Amino acid sequence: MTTNQFRVKLTGYATGSKGQYYVETDFAKLFKISHDKAKTIFKSIPYTIKENLTAVEADQYKAAIEKIGATCVVENMKHNLDGLSIIDD
Repeated sequence: MTTNQFRVKLTGYATGSKGQYYVETDFAKLFKISHDKAKTIFKSIPYTIKENLTAVEADQYKAAIEKIGATCVVENMKHNLDGLSIIDD
């Protein structure tokens, strides 16, 4: 039996959060990175935080990220659709 693997993607700032600077600062502390790196990550959203997680691990990341005032989604990696597009370049 295979276990599903999940990815956590940062999607932005929560509505009504304490302000972008403070969310970025708390994000930097949470992931032990510089504030400049956190700011760069928020400018790159959606941004994959971590992949190949169990559902429990992904939910823990999500809870921690939402607690600091950011938003994220948990995606099942079983069907990886990244890079697919219906628009012909």
